[in-house]
Amino acid sequence: VDYEKAIKDLKRVDGPFPIYLRKKEILVEISEDKLGKIMLCQANLATGISSLPYQAGDPVGGDEVEAYRLERNEDQLWFVRPNLRFRWSKGDPLATASERSLPEAILAGNRIEQSEPEKKLMLVNMTSFFNGDLNRLNEMVNAGAGGQYMLDREKSSVDHVKGFADNTVLRMKLHFTSPRGGEPNPLLELLGLASPSQLEDSRSVPLKVTFNLWMRKDDGYVPRYADPRVGFFTEDFYSVDRFLNDSRTQRFVTRWNLQKKDPAATVSEPVKPIVWVIDPSVPKEYRAAVKEGILRWNKAYDAIGFKDALQVKEIPDDDKDYDHADGRYNVVRWTMTPDAGYAVANIRIDPYTGEIYSAAVTVDANMVYFIIQEHQKIATPSATAMNRAMSVFTRDSQRRMPVDTYLWDYEKATLRANAQNIVGKFGWNRVQCDMESGLGEDAAFAYTAALASGMRTSKEDYVKKFISHVVSHEVGHCLGLRHNFVASTYLTTKQLADETTTGEMGTAASVMDYNPVNVQDVLRGHGNFYMQTIGAYDSWAIRYGYTPFGAKDPADEKGSLAGIAAMSAQPGHAYMTDENADDWDPYVVRFDNAKDPVAYSERQMEAANRAIHYALANLPRPGESYSKRTEVLLRGVNAKFREGRLAARFVGGLTGSRSFKGDSGAAATLRPVDSAVQRQAIQLIAKNCLAPGAVTLPASALQNLSQDAEDGAAWTAPLREMISMQQEMLFAMLLSADTTDRVAENSYKLAGAPGSYTLNEHYGTIVKAVFTEIGQNKPISALRRDLQRFAVNGLITQADAREGQVNTDVRMIASDSLRRLSLRYVEQLAAPKGLDDMTKLYLRDTKDLIARFFSRHAMAK
Repeated sequence: VDYEKAIKDLKRVDGPFPIYLRKKEILVEISEDKLGKIMLCQANLATGISSLPYQAGDPVGGDEVEAYRLERNEDQLWFVRPNLRFRWSKGDPLATASERSLPEAILAGNRIEQSEPEKKLMLVNMTSFFNGDLNRLNEMVNAGAGGQYMLDREKSSVDHVKGFADNTVLRMKLHFTSPRGGEPNPLLELLGLASPSQLEDSRSVPLKVTFNLWMRKDDGYVPRYADPRVGFFTEDFYSVDRFLNDSRTQRFVTRWNLQKKDPAATVSEPVKPIVWVIDPSVPKEYRAAVKEGILRWNKAYDAIGFKDALQVKEIPDDDKDYDHADGRYNVVRWTMTPDAGYAVANIRIDPYTGEIYSAAVTVDANMVYFIIQEHQKIATPSATAMNRAMSVFTRDSQRRMPVDTYLWDYEKATLRANAQNIVGKFGWNRVQCDMESGLGEDAAFAYTAALASGMRTSKEDYVKKFISHVVSHEVGHCLGLRHNFVASTYLTTKQLADETTTGEMGTAASVMDYNPVNVQDVLRGHGNFYMQTIGAYDSWAIRYGYTPFGAKDPADEKGSLAGIAAMSAQPGHAYMTDENADDWDPYVVRFDNAKDPVAYSERQMEAANRAIHYALANLPRPGESYSKRTEVLLRGVNAKFREGRLAARFVGGLTGSRSFKGDSGAAATLRPVDSAVQRQAIQLIAKNCLAPGAVTLPASALQNLSQDAEDGAAWTAPLREMISMQQEMLFAMLLSADTTDRVAENSYKLAGAPGSYTLNEHYGTIVKAVFTEIGQNKPISALRRDLQRFAVNGLITQADAREGQVNTDVRMIASDSLRRLSLRYVEQLAAPKGLDDMTKLYLRDTKDLIARFFSRHAMAK
């Protein structure tokens, strides 16, 4: 009677979790047969407040679907989170010890307002649950909006509720308020993770959040073991059952439960295809490109016997029952920020098995805007970066990042790490992808370079191909695949110029690399600028993850999976991911390309030169400011030095392989880069980045380097400083202790090999390029003086290094280089004919600097 009285006159929505609404309270009817079982909850933002992960569609509570075991304790329903980080079989000898040592978490206790003993029903007040208490929504808002916000219960309410056969969907309108408003967290702002500028007033944060609830049940899914040779996201846990193994971590690949309708058929439709919805937010003119990017993946599934594994449908603009944040849909959506320009993949997975339940791709509208511009804002080294440059000439155990990153992106890399620690507690750790921001810059500049080459592709088609490529990359994440940053080394520079080859095979072995615009087609003004299809690696990885073996237990598949993974050394199958990228392996780099990347970098430099010449000849147009030309010119200069830094990785570089012993065609797992390639790289750098005249602009350009008044009112175009910093940091990278140590180590490993690249040759080539003018009776320009002065100080640092700070051979070679340079300075000053006063002053000052070092060094001995 009391139960019926409690629900009388209340609005009821049926479903597996019947909902009753009592003013602003939410009462949920839960049957006692659900006790002791797992309830799953997926919550997504239906509206956003800033860039990811606070934008519409982003997950609340993390990438994994939240799992709670429902337990009754007197008049409360407890939400208990199983400790899935540690697992064991009931019969394991250590099961008792594990149960005592590895506790579960009791995260909430909601009041049971009424019980119905005969029908075995409980009426639970779950208002706090849907207000976001369990998934830390309030804390998430504080981090995103940068203030101390509280839920405004008076202005919060249920937006709508829907019940289906297997799940209940409830959307909340929540309002968070702060009397003082927000103060953005600079760490999160750097990442684009917090920006209250999208709020009308930072004191008010309105949000809509969609919750999807269902009971976990056995759907016949069989987890699949991961293999380090194939790049899937994984569901990892400490397995007590593996206590005596080399590794106690068990890893299951993240994938969809894809099964054939007819298991005996060679080709069959899936029981449950992966159906994608194109959200009404996607502009109509781009929907075909989005669809193409999704369906490209069917090529891989066709090869393993699935027909139409991925399908696409559009939602009518006026469909009022549709909610893009409803976890029952796999969605590609557009979102809007002032200027973020990103795309991101979100997958929601079963925390027990790694099965993907749903996925979404969110594309910021600025992505399209950015690439149709003929310029992008430039990024240059900071003054603080130069303070670090001299420190890299000696060893430093505290320097825990590659020299290139340390010099160029130290602040960004450090703040990224700190910010990730902040957002990591909200569960956003799985898909960290910034391909689109880098590709957007590359695409915009490549468009200008293509114009310089007689562009014969329309801007509209260029944009649509870009969108298909971006969506294909993000959908790959949604199928479970990680990045593969060695895939770009699949085709040679010559093959990339063949439109038939790139049309059939793509421009790389995988769309999961950060593939730049194909410079070979940029230089022609037409062709396959972007990946036109998935690559060889993509098909092979899908084969590993999705081939149906009919197994009932993961262990039953191990032999078959090992046979697939053993193909890792075959052409196009190599795999290296985020942990491997942008360090000592020059073939595992973001936004590089070609099997012969140094040759490709030379073509990129040619494209940069064309863009520069195009800007000088064609910009600005009548009635336009000089800002566009300025940005194209500076980006062209930056592009040349970026390629120089990519090439510098080959000097002293090593290349790795994940192949196991016995894999067909496997190469050495850690081998020095071929000496001929190291020479090719250093010669490219010397000629295009360090030699006299590497960067020249006419006086008419130097005196018109202005920016728009709104953006650059205080900017004085310090071009000398900008170019000098680029050259000096490239010099520091080449002669850093990290690089020279590897050159020495590689020389040792290649001892006896004909023509091996040595430290002596390395220093000789660089010193020759940097100090070319000394002794030629010619004035030395300001840029050259800056570089040479920096180089001398770097050599002094190494020659004066204490034991253990540099390789012993480096100290000897640096000292010898300084002695030879000292003689050249003395000889030049003895015959100063043709030198201007500033050159003479520079020569005397540098000669004295070297002399003081040797004098001090002699006294110390």
